[in-house]
Amino acid sequence: MRKRNVWGTCLAVVVFTCGVGAQQPSTASKTVEDKSPPAANATGLEATPQAASAQKVVLKVGSAEVTESEINTLISKLDPKAKAIVEKQGRRPVGDEYIKTLLLSQRALAEHLDSSPDVRVQLELQRAQTLAQAEYEKMAGQVKITQEEISRYFTDHRSEFETVQVRQFLIRKGSESTGDASPGMTTKEAKDTADSIRRALLAGKDVDEVGQDFGASISRNVMLIDRKPRTLHRDELKPALQKATFDLPDGGVSEVVDTPQAFMVVKVLAHQRPELKDVEAEIQAKLQRQKLDTEIDAMKQKTGVWMDEDYFKGPVAAASASTTQPSSTKPHSEP
Repeated sequence: MRKRNVWGTCLAVVVFTCGVGAQQPSTASKTVEDKSPPAANATGLEATPQAASAQKVVLKVGSAEVTESEINTLISKLDPKAKAIVEKQGRRPVGDEYIKTLLLSQRALAEHLDSSPDVRVQLELQRAQTLAQAEYEKMAGQVKITQEEISRYFTDHRSEFETVQVRQFLIRKGSESTGDASPGMTTKEAKDTADSIRRALLAGKDVDEVGQDFGASISRNVMLIDRKPRTLHRDELKPALQKATFDLPDGGVSEVVDTPQAFMVVKVLAHQRPELKDVEAEIQAKLQRQKLDTEIDAMKQKTGVWMDEDYFKGPVAAASASTTQPSSTKPHSEP
């Protein structure tokens, strides 16, 4: 039992290290001494005597005080996983992590680390991001979307919200180069197999039955079959696959679709066409983003923005010893 509790606490600390650290600039703590002018709190904001006396202090770290409302604000900004831990374990993990944050930040100030060029850049960036987020939220609160706009968008873009339920066969093409051991058939073999699968589906055979018939003689690395029906939106498919699926009736079988890596055959099970009430919130959020983007574009025009295109275009070469190396990311796979 003791070991389980230790691991549970470790998990909470890991989660809150990310959550609390990200939200620190948005919280404020007061000094114990209540003098005029007000002393700066742990986050650099002034704490008025009225604010200090009006709220219950629940945490003290040296001369810094943290109120109940500040901890509640902090918790409200945590991600869902961290909030679930709070609901289960209480606020103690938040308090413990915030104590560590304040202790370390106080020592950093005492050691004048805020004067370090790297730290100053980070602080300025965090401040800019916090202000930008606050302004964006204020702008978002001022954007009004009417029911007429929502209805008109739904009428004009109804196809965006349609989905199709499918089962898909994929037959890999192998490399034609000599000595390449990558899985796959020759282009002709893959095309012939896809044609045979399509004919079997058109004849009324069940998808699982067709998969068993062909899977007995084809490697799993070469032929991939959807084990369960998949529900897809149009924008999740490349144009060729959109036409091969959404243009078919329920129960239809697509033509063989030729992609650079494979041949594909799709069995359409059913189309879903939602009503306005089902997607109203989604449309409202999308129209709000569009209006905000338009307003930001207008801000760019008014302010004047210049970008060195030669510097920003294209992939980033390997960083030199004097520059920061960007982190690598995995490319998103496309259906």
